[in-house]
Amino acid sequence: MKVRFVERNDFGVLDHYVSPAPGVEVYAPMRVLANGSGSEVIFTLFRLPDMSDQKYAEDVGLVEQDLRTLKEILER
Repeated sequence: MKVRFVERNDFGVLDHYVSPAPGVEVYAPMRVLANGSGSEVIFTLFRLPDMSDQKYAEDVGLVEQDLRTLKEILER
């Protein structure tokens, strides 16, 4: 799977596009916001048209797993 991020910026914008298959690109907005001595990551997962409940639940699970991994890495 390919991932393409927006241009580097100073605003905490980490929007990206995920390509699960050739010719398919899914927009995934993500932000990092300062919060005291730490930060918060905000990720939006859009449900695609015609996506089944089961497929959407799978995608939610994958995103949750990725965010847990990110948290573990950043808290080392």
